[in-house]
Amino acid sequence: MLVDFQIALAELTASPALCRQVRVTPEILRERYTLTEKECRRLEAIAGSKGMEANCMLYRANRLAPVALNLPETCTALGEDLNPLISAYWDSEPTTDVHFLVEADRFCRFLNEQPELPPVVLPPLKREHAIVAAKLAASRNMPHVFQPVPRYHGHFRANSL
Repeated sequence: MLVDFQIALAELTASPALCRQVRVTPEILRERYTLTEKECRRLEAIAGSKGMEANCMLYRANRLAPVALNLPETCTALGEDLNPLISAYWDSEPTTDVHFLVEADRFCRFLNEQPELPPVVLPPLKREHAIVAAKLAASRNMPHVFQPVPRYHGHFRANSL
């Protein structure tokens, strides 16, 4: 039950559409998750709160950042098509990756599978995807730079700093 509550909360945060559904049809929570009455009431209140709109916005901003930072020309070329395409991508890839290059690479792959992609998008997408792929490959081949700091009886040793 608690696990389902946590999953439901995460899914609500990631999906403004699910929040809207819950506002209109709260019983959808009981259909999708195993929840206590208390958990269900809490999720209904959360989905209906103004704070949840901001929470969804922050989640989407964090998912957009890797794409916007690594694919600026592609985003510009997509123009008005960016919003529906990024939303479709997030629906198809609900699990985010904190590695910016992985997230950007996955979005590029998603775009390359879209049959109706405007032709103006193809040159910047190809160029930026190649850069992202090269950086991603290089990052995977890097030796681990950060080594754990030696500990002595649960405390940092003075000579290790």
